[in-house]
Amino acid sequence: MGLLALGMILVSVLSADSVWANSSDDYPTTSGLADSLLTEWALPLLILGILMSMAMIGAAYLVRDERMENLLWEFGGEEE
Repeated sequence: MGLLALGMILVSVLSADSVWANSSDDYPTTSGLADSLLTEWALPLLILGILMSMAMIGAAYLVRDERMENLLWEFGGEEE
């Protein structure tokens, strides 16, 4: 019952016009976002890309299959 009341209060507060009123006439643009990503955020963006690349390489390394029968099948060798 309490969750229902909380949900109704949240819906009424969030649907009020005063919450969504925009006090600024200056809207962000796509070119402004691109400009900030390539100037102010260039180094953090580069570091994030490197970290994500390292995570993908690490994930690929962890899921590789090194069981003997798969290695023999892949390279066409015979067990010694």
